Amino acid sequence: MHPVLIAGQWRDASHSDSFTATNPTTGKEIQEAYPVSDWSDIDAALAVASDAFINMRSISSSQLADFIEKYAERIESRSTAICELANQETGLPVSPRLADVELPRTTNQLRLAAKATRTGSWRKPTIDSATGIRSVYSAIGPVAVFGPNNFPLAFGSASGGDFAAALAAGNPVIAKANSSHPGTTRLLAEEAQRAAAETNMPAGIVQMIYRTSHSDGEKMMADSRLAAVGYTGSRNAGLKLKKVADERGKPIYLELSSINPVFILPGAVAERGEKIAPELCGSCLLGTGQFCTSPGLIVLFENGKTEEFIQTYVENVKAAANGILLSDSV
Repeated sequence: MHPVLIAGQWRDASHSDSFTATNPTTGKEIQEAYPVSDWSDIDAALAVASDAFINMRSISSSQLADFIEKYAERIESRSTAICELANQETGLPVSPRLADVELPRTTNQLRLAAKATRTGSWRKPTIDSATGIRSVYSAIGPVAVFGPNNFPLAFGSASGGDFAAALAAGNPVIAKANSSHPGTTRLLAEEAQRAAAETNMPAGIVQMIYRTSHSDGEKMMADSRLAAVGYTGSRNAGLKLKKVADERGKPIYLELSSINPVFILPGAVAERGEKIAPELCGSCLLGTGQFCTSPGLIVLFENGKTEEFIQTYVENVKAAANGILLSDSV
């Protein structure tokens, strides 16, 4: 049973259930067990994160940026293992998808976050002398990040954009791994913890659990010690968290599923339908249709040219190579 990361230490989880990830390429379970943490793990992580937030107030912007940059370096130093495990857990190809595109994007956005930390540009200080208003953005406290299944690195709970933004603003992060790629998230969290130790960060600046019950997830959302949430994932689970956040007046950033309707007008079909059809097919099948931007509803006017367009599109879909879906649920 893999341990969870709490208070700067990898320790046994408090749990009554467990799960395994599945290799979508083979359809077989990966023989690694991960805990479904109960409330005591979450409670401990929230308590530690609250203390870490207080301690982070005395850390200079330069030291915090050093930590984020060191983490980016450590990800790159372990890139082969991270990409290979991500491939096993998601079926996404090591090259070019993971190693050549997503991992560089991940480290680049971490470095951009570090730059913003150094410059303080995100604070947006405002002085309105006419009205006597002064304002500035500042850190707000522990942030929970829920990552999606389709971008294990660049949107990952322990490495992605929400994670980087929270840290850059001086907030400790509690990462909730996606159940489709727990091992990948574990490797990333290991490097985050090592980077934190090397740069003398407070214990608990980055913590990680693998899974919780839905009720404990909502309880965590409602807890006063949690300042905000970044969530990328299913509409159903996301809206449940949003409901709790709204009731508590708590910031929550959500990226949920969508049908992404696309409207193609008759003039476009008549003028360049033969070009649009394969481009539309490529958009629909990008990442085997598992991108959040994948068109799900195409609206056209009915006429002869449209029928030709549809036929061209269908031919492109039939000619496309088969892909691998991320999980049974997908």
